[in-house]
Amino acid sequence: MERYVDLEEMLSFREKKVRIQEELRKKHKGMVTMALAMNIPGPVKTSPDILLAFEEGTKMLEQAVSDAGVRMKEMNVVSENAGYIKFYALDCTDAAAVKGLAVRLEENHPLGRLWDIDVYDKEGFSISRESLLSPVRKCLICGQDAKGCARNRSHSVEELYREVERLIHVWKSEKKSD
Repeated sequence: MERYVDLEEMLSFREKKVRIQEELRKKHKGMVTMALAMNIPGPVKTSPDILLAFEEGTKMLEQAVSDAGVRMKEMNVVSENAGYIKFYALDCTDAAAVKGLAVRLEENHPLGRLWDIDVYDKEGFSISRESLLSPVRKCLICGQDAKGCARNRSHSVEELYREVERLIHVWKSEKKSD
C-alpha cells in the first residue's frame, strides 16, 4: 500500500542512514562501505513496485560486487515508509573500484536511474561520480543534469513520479517476456 511520507519520517530515516553507516564504518575499520537506496521523487517512497525495483538493485549490486571478487562482510536492510535502503561492509579497500561498479549499474540497467548507490572509503568519505570522471546523473524527464533540474524545479513531482512508474512498468514487462 502506498502512503505519503511526512517530513518527520524523512528526517528520521536520514538520521538512521547516517547512524548505521557510521556504525558499519567503525565496526569494519579500513574497509569500504556502501548503501543502495531508491531515488524516488515526491512524498510516496514505498510501494510494491518500488520494492521490486529495490530488490532488483540489491541483487544486481551484490552480483557485481561478487563477480569482482569482493566479499561482503555484513549487510543491513532498513525498510520503512520513508524508503528502502541496504547497507554493506565490504572486504575491500578500493572504494574507487567499487564506485565504478556502482556507476556502471546506475548507467546501464533499465532501473539504474532509480538507484542511489553511495560508496564510502575507509575514512567514511563518499566517493563521487565526479572523482571518477563519470557523467553527472541525468534528469528522468529531459536528460539534462538532474541536480540542475531539481534546483530549478523544471518538472513537477507528479511528472517525475509518473516516469518512475513507467520505468518500473517497462522493466517488469520486459522481464516477463524473457
